[in-house]
Parts: sequence; structure tokens; C-alpha cells
Amino acid sequence: MNVVWKIKKTMETAIIILLFLGALAYMGNQFRKQFSLRKSGGCAKGCGSCGVTKFEDIHVEALPKK
Repeated sequence: MNVVWKIKKTMETAIIILLFLGALAYMGNQFRKQFSLRKSGGCAKGCGSCGVTKFEDIHVEALPKK
């Protein structure tokens, strides 16, 4: 009976530690994504609509001179 209880307690502790580490990894990933400027445009939404405009991609035709 005592051995079964120790195994059960060890399994519970291992599951709790794994859940805690998973939650910690998730929060760290969210924190990293929030402050990463690579693909998200710099805001927390991550849609990329508020990013820096690339002026090389804008093509403007010259206006005719008067």
C-alpha cells in the first residue's frame, strides 16, 4: 500500500511539473512574439498591417509637366 501511494504521488508531481513547464514555455513564446519585429509588423495583433512601408515596392508614375 505504501509503495503504491509513493508511485501515485510521484506521478502527480511529475504531471504538475510538466504542466507548469508547458505553461511557462507558452508564456515565454507569447512574450517573444509580442516583442519580435520580424514578421508581425511590430504590434501585438500580428496582422502585419502596421509595419514599415517599403518604398521600393511603391511605383508612382511621373506627373506630366505643365
